[in-house]
Amino acid sequence: MNFKKELFCDMKKDNVGDLNLVQLITQEMWKPELERASSRFHVTVAWVAIILDPVFAITDYFNIPGSWQTLLVMRLCVSAITLATVLIRKKLQVPSYIVAIVPFLLISLQNAFVYSVIDLDHVLGQNLNYMALLIGASMFVLWRWEYSVGIILVSAFATMVFLQSNSSLTVDQFFVNGGLLLAAVSIFTGVLIQTRYNLVIREIRARLALKASNEAIRMQAEQIKNINANLERLVHERTAELETKNKALEEAAFINAHKLRSPLASILGLVNLMKSAPMSEEVQLMNGHLQESAEKLDAIVSSITDAIERGDKP
Repeated sequence: MNFKKELFCDMKKDNVGDLNLVQLITQEMWKPELERASSRFHVTVAWVAIILDPVFAITDYFNIPGSWQTLLVMRLCVSAITLATVLIRKKLQVPSYIVAIVPFLLISLQNAFVYSVIDLDHVLGQNLNYMALLIGASMFVLWRWEYSVGIILVSAFATMVFLQSNSSLTVDQFFVNGGLLLAAVSIFTGVLIQTRYNLVIREIRARLALKASNEAIRMQAEQIKNINANLERLVHERTAELETKNKALEEAAFINAHKLRSPLASILGLVNLMKSAPMSEEVQLMNGHLQESAEKLDAIVSSITDAIERGDKP
């Protein structure tokens, strides 16, 4: 889609001085740019989850010695599913935010499971790890607020379910040891992701509007250049036409002043000579008419010459 030309057409239809170009940037225009801007971050998040999530099984070995093997299997499954999502993303044309949602949701459920096997001494550390996951995700992912709310609600429900299954840990102990702060961080994460999402979209729309504005200015400058070129061509053509007409007028003036007046002057001279010769009354009358006609013709030739010299039409 050549949105620059579309915006240029809109600018021609509307009052450009009152027009906010950003408002003309539609979702179809900025979504591909958002995908390109966020794709690298989402894929990076996925690869970090693929590599580091199994590594954290080492901490499980020391903090949860009775269940570290189960958690290792879960971590390997999370990495495998995330890797599969990354590999098939381009083939299936999967949006990049899905690549980030998959590990984010799976690791959240994995952390929720930990509350079913953890003891009181390690609850605070687990909550801090969970907060680190949320804050880290909020710095990279870009998606709509509905996804954040959905993941947070699913994670909270799973956490409560697994927490209830742990007989050595109560809900009060969970909240006292960082659980309440974890809930606040979860809400903050959703707000931060949505804020970054809106800011990135605004930046993209402003950038696209600037490009479209520059393109419109370039197209207008090109139109002005073409108009000027046409005007210059017309001026040259008109000048050449006037020069041709001037040459024709000069030639007409020369013919009128010399070639036409010369025989006319000879006629007038002959008429005057004939007056001195003996003539009958009838011939004298004819000679008078001839002189009168010749003088009228001489007056017309003179007026034509004067008109040409003045530049007026004869």
